Amino acid sequence: MEKLRRCIKMIKIVNGKIITPKTIEDNKILLIEGERILDICNSDKILSDECEVVDAQGGYIIPGLIDIHCDALEFKLSPRPNVTIPHFFALSYYEKELLSCGITTQFHGVYWGDVLEKHRSVKTSLEMIEKILEYRQVAILNHKIFIRFDIVNFEAKDKLFNLIKNRAVDLLSFQYHLPGQAQFKSFEAFKNYYTKVRGWREEELREFVKNSNSFIFNLKEKKSLLREISQIAREFKIPLVSHDDDKKEKIRIMKDLGIKISEFPVNLEAALCAKENNMYVVVGAPNVVRRKSSYGSASALHLIKEKAADIICSDYHLPSLLSAAVKLYQEGILKLPEAVNMVTLKPAEAVGLKDRGAILPGKIADIVIFKLKDKLPEVSKVFIGGKCVYRCESICNG
Repeated sequence: MEKLRRCIKMIKIVNGKIITPKTIEDNKILLIEGERILDICNSDKILSDECEVVDAQGGYIIPGLIDIHCDALEFKLSPRPNVTIPHFFALSYYEKELLSCGITTQFHGVYWGDVLEKHRSVKTSLEMIEKILEYRQVAILNHKIFIRFDIVNFEAKDKLFNLIKNRAVDLLSFQYHLPGQAQFKSFEAFKNYYTKVRGWREEELREFVKNSNSFIFNLKEKKSLLREISQIAREFKIPLVSHDDDKKEKIRIMKDLGIKISEFPVNLEAALCAKENNMYVVVGAPNVVRRKSSYGSASALHLIKEKAADIICSDYHLPSLLSAAVKLYQEGILKLPEAVNMVTLKPAEAVGLKDRGAILPGKIADIVIFKLKDKLPEVSKVFIGGKCVYRCESICNG
């Protein structure tokens, strides 16, 4: 056994501030054995000369970021209408971007429906999923699939069931984007988004809305089908997510379906109701960094100050994720371990990734080292499973 132990690579990370779930450990050593964290020990502890030494150069040592919602990949694969980038090429460069932002586990948002999204369809979503699954075989970091199921698209549920049964789904949400609720409180807001961003004509939208029922009506009317989907998801241990919650009634319906995560609640009332119902509440990093929602919904900073949020996701802008956690610490809203937990430990807990998300003995050694440059975080090293996969000492200004 001792001989086998000597064959396993040992790494000690020194000269940095180690952020655990509750403390900041200074003048300590982070010891990694193989792919796991072995210990946090005193800097004067005598270790084997065979240990590889990594100098954090006074930086912060945190767990790899776990981003449970980002829609950016579809734009990397198709940056313009009718333009498709070869997926290995797109994903390879996208991975480098993820690593530079300190993200080691990424949940890629995949829209599931054929109704409101002209450039999105079940067919294009299946193609995107196939590309992610194929790329996983050579991937550096952990790529997960997050299906965003639009509840007006029940015709597509059989194909979804096949994906679930083939274990191609890691996270599943129910969403609904019609006016009169959530982020589209009026038809005007709905029209502005879908005409400018999605290419619809106003008369098409009016006809579509006229033929659609209200959100709560649809939830009640389709509850048996939603229950069927959620039951199969739970059988395969897929966490369920509710999207753009705005009313207590909706929260209660979603809780009854077994949903444990509420992402992007549009007001404080909904967020607090979700917390009262033992749900994890997710807010977007761009909302934190910009200090406001892009749709006039609740400020993420306000929800965090009111202890009505647990998790931050990148949503659509990767660099904002680590920056949001740092901002919460710099502005005195949260202690540093609490802020880091919102992008590491809490998302890991919410989606059942018990093997990562914290610097504790036995956890997978997904580790990020970053420094502050002009008050902004700059990632210098990333380890995944104990292997250094990214290194960037500094960007020169010339």
